[in-house]
Amino acid sequence: MKVAVKSFRKYVFISIIFVFLLGIYAATQSELLDVDEIEVVITGGNEISSDEVVTLSGISLSQSMISVDSREAESEILKNSWVDEVEVRKDWPDNVLIWVSLRAAFAHVVTIEGNFATVDINGIVLKSSRMDSSSNLVTLLAEKLPVPGAKVEGVQMLLEAAKSITPDLQKWVKIISPTANGVRVELDDSVFVDLGAHQDFTNSISDLKAVLGQVELTCIQSIDVSIQDNPVVKRDNSRC
Repeated sequence: MKVAVKSFRKYVFISIIFVFLLGIYAATQSELLDVDEIEVVITGGNEISSDEVVTLSGISLSQSMISVDSREAESEILKNSWVDEVEVRKDWPDNVLIWVSLRAAFAHVVTIEGNFATVDINGIVLKSSRMDSSSNLVTLLAEKLPVPGAKVEGVQMLLEAAKSITPDLQKWVKIISPTANGVRVELDDSVFVDLGAHQDFTNSISDLKAVLGQVELTCIQSIDVSIQDNPVVKRDNSRC
């Protein structure tokens, strides 16, 4: 009798597990738990579209909600160099929310070999392409360029200098280059400006603007504003 009771309990236990697993399988296959809507919110620009984000995520309509891997989707979306941050969240029972923050173009970077790229404010390469003169971005000189999504090495001080350049001064700037003593800016008419080596170039740029407000640029050969409040101007009267 005891053997029969034990066998019956074992049978009931196995049956319960089977029914439970069958219920889970049925739930995953049910249309009630399918993805019916994918909502995409993009901030910071329009370089990629909502459709592109969905494609990158690998999530599709009618896919089982349970099979949606948020972390995997985030990892795939981040492979796009324009994407700075991303969050993928399931909104049960049938909605997936994707929030994307994009990087903004800050500067062009060029190498001596003539390779071009557009980078963000941190030096991350957004795209490799020829320089767009209509974009009104400053241009930096770098030794080499990595692939999109990677950071350009050796341009951090150039980026800091570019951050301090005001819009009214930017129209004069042709290129920002590294030197043994820091940063050099080439202005129109081949006027070279030594900014020095600083973590913040605000004072150097202020001194430069003060100099440009008092002289004719065509008469200037070079300007040194590496020492605060002590600009050195070299004139070339033959150029006037």
